Amino acid sequence: MASRALAAVRVVTKTGIIGGSVYLAYDQGLLGDGEQSCKVLNKASVAVPEALDQWSKYFEVELPELPKPDVPVAEYWNSGIESIVSFLSNAPTKLNEYTETGWQYIKKMTSSTE
Repeated sequence: MASRALAAVRVVTKTGIIGGSVYLAYDQGLLGDGEQSCKVLNKASVAVPEALDQWSKYFEVELPELPKPDVPVAEYWNSGIESIVSFLSNAPTKLNEYTETGWQYIKKMTSSTE
């Protein structure tokens, strides 16, 4: 009984984290057009180093310098979003195909052993 409760807590926790992440991305404008996403990423590129600096001072830890990306994020951002959306839209069909293939394989293996 305890294992079922623990499993339920895990599922609820993971669902909350994933849902919160998607909500935060949507709320901050990361799922908008490329121009809006670039503004958010520029804002984050300023906020993250400041936050890391504050935490390193609080915990008295020396952190290495963050690398500066030389990749033009704006050019690749929309293609990444399109890939993710394409994957999510094709997932049910692919899952059905893989399930059918697995089921046929199991039927073949069990019929050959009899």
